[in-house]
Amino acid sequence: MRLGIFVDTTNLYHTVYRKFKSKLCYAEYYDQIMEDAEVVKAIAYGMKIGNTNSFENCLDIAGFEPKFKGPRIIEIQDVKIKKCDWGIGLVMDIVESVKDYDVIVIGSSDFNLLPLVNWIKRQNVEVWIIASLIPKALKEAATRWKEIPEAWLEEEEEEMKL
Repeated sequence: MRLGIFVDTTNLYHTVYRKFKSKLCYAEYYDQIMEDAEVVKAIAYGMKIGNTNSFENCLDIAGFEPKFKGPRIIEIQDVKIKKCDWGIGLVMDIVESVKDYDVIVIGSSDFNLLPLVNWIKRQNVEVWIIASLIPKALKEAATRWKEIPEAWLEEEEEEMKL
């Protein structure tokens, strides 16, 4: 079974934190998905704020190709919002390579990806959604889905005791 993994790190960061007040361990995510399968490509999309080199390096070591870009700044009255939407980039990467996979894993619970999920299935490719706080419509559309379990989270570092 040939897998393509496409992960929106910003979406996973916010949904995993909202659910667990913790961070996802991307090495564990990758390892759990690749059991009994060949990962053809794994891409992690993210936002470059400050120095993201160590995070990008961790993603690379875990098996992902990191794709990061700087955010757009949206000003609404006196509030500045940083936005880095990888939706189109993720969609285009999948559309351009769908024939290379038996299964496409989407690491995002973004409801806006529903048309993509339906399109992938029409290409006779399975779609697995592996994310956190997955909307019901995405669960119903996907071939398979899995909520990220607590076991896939980063272990909290113990504070040093003097």
